[in-house]
Amino acid sequence: MSSQEKRAFFFAEIRDKFDFLPDVHIINTQTKNGTFTNVNGEFKINAKENDSLSISFVGYKNITWVVKKQHFGIKRNVIYLEKKSIDLNEVEIRKTDLIGSLASDSKLVKHEKQIDAETLDLPFAGIPKLTVAERRLYTATNGMPSAVMFTGFGFIMSPDYMLNIISGRIKKLRKLKDIEDLESLVKKLKQSYTHYIIGELNINEDHVYQFIYFLAQDRGFKLELQKGEFAVIEFIKSKSLEFKKLKSDFYNKNTTLGG
Repeated sequence: MSSQEKRAFFFAEIRDKFDFLPDVHIINTQTKNGTFTNVNGEFKINAKENDSLSISFVGYKNITWVVKKQHFGIKRNVIYLEKKSIDLNEVEIRKTDLIGSLASDSKLVKHEKQIDAETLDLPFAGIPKLTVAERRLYTATNGMPSAVMFTGFGFIMSPDYMLNIISGRIKKLRKLKDIEDLESLVKKLKQSYTHYIIGELNINEDHVYQFIYFLAQDRGFKLELQKGEFAVIEFIKSKSLEFKKLKSDFYNKNTTLGG
């Protein structure tokens, strides 16, 4: 397959004239593969030169973006969407008791009371659902980070918490929680970046899981995740060089054979 035919990751940001746009839908009309922009308006999709990307978002005009050779690499591609003009239906004006003051008029408007766990003041309303490891750790610490209960005379530790410390159960549960978090991150990385790791960084397919764990266990990786897609890609690229050095016998041999 020639370089002209080979597809690679195309990276871009989508925004309007004010800000980035999350959840924009992008489809490569040649491959029929699609994706969505993240919270920072960023996306990646497999494409090659002259592929057409169909881009759509509610309230904005649909556009078709043709990928060119210069759009690949570390170049920052920004795609702008334009809002649709909306024709309003005819409005009937009626006489009301409203005077145009929000403070006064809001008292005259009837509101339906929302009924949910929070309005009913149920226990634990609004708390995010915990994972299995989080629930076990929560139970072992009596639902408190240090299971310390304050009283009028100072503070005391929960007896259950003290027993769990002595037995080493809390330490074990925290370790299980760390393992669960790591497995979750590895799963997300495998789903999102396997094609890039193999196709662009030339990591051997048998080493993909090992490389992803190598990435996920790096303390600096979580910081890069918060910076957005481009920072993550640059970080993965730099870590691939470190990984190949660790396996220099394999990758140097294959480079020699390939040359």
